[in-house]
Amino acid sequence: MSLSVSLPVSLTCRTVKITILGDEGVPVQVDGEAWLQPPGYIKIIHKNRTQTLTRDRAFESTLKSWEDKQKCEFVRTPPPQPAPSSQPEIVSEEETALVSELGQAAGALIHSIREVAQSHHSLEQELAHAVNASSKAMDVVYAKSNTSGALSCSLVLQMVSNVKALLSETELLLAGKMSMQLDLPQQEQLNAALSSVSQQLRRLADVPWLSPIIDEGPLTDFSKRSRSAKFRLVPKFKKDKNNKNRETCATLSLPVHQWGTEEVGAWLDFLCLSEYKDIFIGHDVRGAELIHLERRDLKDLGVTKVGHMKRILQGIREINRNSSASEA
Repeated sequence: MSLSVSLPVSLTCRTVKITILGDEGVPVQVDGEAWLQPPGYIKIIHKNRTQTLTRDRAFESTLKSWEDKQKCEFVRTPPPQPAPSSQPEIVSEEETALVSELGQAAGALIHSIREVAQSHHSLEQELAHAVNASSKAMDVVYAKSNTSGALSCSLVLQMVSNVKALLSETELLLAGKMSMQLDLPQQEQLNAALSSVSQQLRRLADVPWLSPIIDEGPLTDFSKRSRSAKFRLVPKFKKDKNNKNRETCATLSLPVHQWGTEEVGAWLDFLCLSEYKDIFIGHDVRGAELIHLERRDLKDLGVTKVGHMKRILQGIREINRNSSASEA
């Protein structure tokens, strides 16, 4: 015989009295080690209340994405602003039409990112800041256009700068760890959206006061890529990183059951979790063991940060999903 009592949070009474009958004690446990309680009475009295803090998981996810981006990505310098003398105050009608087409292409890209992010949450975490900044800048421009009919050049500059940053960050992400996680339809969807934004930015490059921002770095011509080609990175300052990413992609092209400790370490590099490589290698975690790791196993390996643990578990789920699709 054992005593089991569950007190719900919504309990309205202030006192509970439990009577233990019989000649023998019963096992009792209250938030700790159990003991034998002899027959008698147990009286539980409500004492007071205390305030508790709740977690804002959406904020934690965005903050974690920003922190990881500072560690993994290069530090970008702000785009050069054109001289005040060469920048008009109001956008012309022809330029307004070009800006509107850029906004439509950027909106389609954001929509595609959000659709793909439903099955790849790491994409949403990595691009959350860039997507939100672009959306906010576009909303300001459209609100100004609807109210006064005339666009301010400073607002358009901010919008173009944010859209170009979103384009660059999406290219960087897809050239790295996301290239092996997306299936072909998702790659084609993002490829088409990126190509449209890149094309509209090239058209705006003919505007004198916008060209310094757009011409700061070369834009990728996605329309000339083959359907099965991987996303590639064009900017010169990321060539070294691209070479490393291509080498890693080739390494991880083996079936996961054939992965050794080196492939597992390369996979951790993809997740920007290189600090755990030595631990995984030291415990001889190979592909066959990796796909069966659970939360308690990660704790035993020393992964204590919630964000790192969730990222690894999400990556394992993606590997299992891709392996099942390949077998099918």
